[in-house]
Amino acid sequence: MDTKEILKKFWFVALIAVLFVVFIVVYAVNMISSKPVEKTAKQVDGQYIIYSINGENYTADELYDDLKNSYGLTATYRKFDSIVCDKAIETTTEMKNIASSNASYLLSYYGKENLDKQLQSLGYAGADNAYDYYIYLLKSQQLRTDYLKEHEAEYVTPYVKENNPKIISHILVKVADVEKITDEDGNVTLKANPTAEEEQKLNNVLEALKTKSFAEVATEYSDDTSASNGGYLGYFDNTNTSYVDTFKEAAKTVHEGETTEAFVSEYGYHIIYCDTESLEDLYASTDFLNAIFNSNTNLYNRPLVEKANELGIKVTDEELNKLLMAAINPEEVTE
Repeated sequence: MDTKEILKKFWFVALIAVLFVVFIVVYAVNMISSKPVEKTAKQVDGQYIIYSINGENYTADELYDDLKNSYGLTATYRKFDSIVCDKAIETTTEMKNIASSNASYLLSYYGKENLDKQLQSLGYAGADNAYDYYIYLLKSQQLRTDYLKEHEAEYVTPYVKENNPKIISHILVKVADVEKITDEDGNVTLKANPTAEEEQKLNNVLEALKTKSFAEVATEYSDDTSASNGGYLGYFDNTNTSYVDTFKEAAKTVHEGETTEAFVSEYGYHIIYCDTESLEDLYASTDFLNAIFNSNTNLYNRPLVEKANELGIKVTDEELNKLLMAAINPEEVTE
């Protein structure tokens, strides 16, 4: 998987979490700034304690300054998540290498000014914190991956059985003339009318597949942009809506190590290869993780809540805690 693909996946995971709670967060910070604190709340040196981590207290003033002046309105959830992930997950050498590489790429791709704005909107000082942001993303994904592995029978196994997830690659031989034929019952089929050159190219592909790897043939012959990556398309399951129907139906039938026959879509001839259906390989796919989380209400936040409880990370201000839990764990919130 190339750097751009990694960047796209990790940004998506993090932004989903942040956007999910942005409106709750705006209200929460406004509450902090405007609502008087009850006199019965605990104090340290005359300041009210808002949350604590294993006995270390943080005051209302410290939290408010962090939220409003340093982290911004949209980053309250991210900060809570990052505290839990940082305490729960060790920073490995591999994480450091990935974060360093991707932070450098982000800077070159967006430029400092644009990256400053992106990261500031997430509660960081700016582009210089891109490395820290990636460390957080990697730890956040690891926390949730570990949770799914621990609860595999409950969440993963049923999803795999129902949706047939896999990693796929393909080869496309474009055909300019693809005809739609409708029978008397209204059923539509596709018929390719290839030129001699297009037909010869398909024959070359089929012959090459007898002696070469799928990736080699895709790189050499495929007319799809994925050719530069050996035809690799990545994650696919039965819920996928990104491909045309004929492609989706063919992809559903192919299993690990298998290659489909050539079939026709409106774009021409396709051949699909299933790279893997291994669960261990699927766990490395952010799309697979997202599919599991999206299929279960609030599952994405469950690892966060459980790990926070395990580590003794909690919000001690009752009003703020209620608002935060309403966002990240709504089924547990009671009036």
